Amino acid sequence: MPKRTLLLLAVLSGCDGLWQGFKQPVSENCVIHPSACTQGQVCNTSTEVCEPEVSAPLDMSSSAVPPCGPNDFCWDNPLPSGNTLRSISLVSAQSGFAVGDQGNIWLLGPAGWQASASPTRNALYGVAATSATSALAVGQAGTVLRFDGKAWTSVSCGTSVTLRGVRTLPSGESWLVGDQGTVLRLNGSSCSPVASGVTVQLNAVDGTDATNIWIAGGNGTIQFFDGTSFRSQMTGTKEELRGIYAATSVEAFACGTRGTLLRYSQGSWNSVSLGTTQSLEAIAGKLADNVIVAGAAGVSYRFDGTTWKQLPTVSKYRIDGVAVTGSDALLVGDFGTILC
Repeated sequence: MPKRTLLLLAVLSGCDGLWQGFKQPVSENCVIHPSACTQGQVCNTSTEVCEPEVSAPLDMSSSAVPPCGPNDFCWDNPLPSGNTLRSISLVSAQSGFAVGDQGNIWLLGPAGWQASASPTRNALYGVAATSATSALAVGQAGTVLRFDGKAWTSVSCGTSVTLRGVRTLPSGESWLVGDQGTVLRLNGSSCSPVASGVTVQLNAVDGTDATNIWIAGGNGTIQFFDGTSFRSQMTGTKEELRGIYAATSVEAFACGTRGTLLRYSQGSWNSVSLGTTQSLEAIAGKLADNVIVAGAAGVSYRFDGTTWKQLPTVSKYRIDGVAVTGSDALLVGDFGTILC
């Protein structure tokens, strides 16, 4: 088994194989071709040219970072750019999307990660993919982008509030959430608001179908949509909830600030203690026996259906996004971090 993999998670064709796009020198601009920047340089996404690196977020010398063991998530650095990656969505082990600050969008394919031309400089906070040629991304100032396999185009949803989460259901309709309790339902070209019943910042949305949707946000808020309307669910916390994952129609997980982790089963939310006070920013999984939660200072944990175990990540920086497909997983976060 290749060294740069997580033993608990299947090999993504070897992490090295995913990064070939960054290892071939080119003379093009560095937004489209990140490998144009040499060691000691970073890509300025505004000017699209390489510039001297002012400061490195991490000293990657052998004295600063421990060797990558067979049971570790591993950090590949430098990564697409210095811009923080906020969300990731995988279609398969070799197909997916990652989005982040300055409108950065990255596409994962058989040859690895490649930059995708973005029509915005607004920060993108959420992405949801249904195939290698179909995805939605959301972000600042009501930004909604749709990918059709060739290009990203803007979608008007009639709002200027920041959108922070997106989920596309198997039926094809998408749910978007954001500031001021905003919930939008996008079906084809029709984007309509849905009353959430709250005015707090909503950070995440997930669901199994149009009659089982959870949204989560500030002040410990979780609202559940049953196909007709949203209703509040008691969470027992006032911490801000940053992520939510619907494992099935009757089981879900949520995470948030100060190490908050909640599990929904048998009709109620209950607290789970991981023994950390680090903010937990994102959670995802495959059913209820392969769940990963990650957050500040590079912390990450995996649930196997029975117990939670901490995973080594070789990173001390915040993880903002988690994606799990089958037995494969990727984490993204600050400074363009991608862990696999």
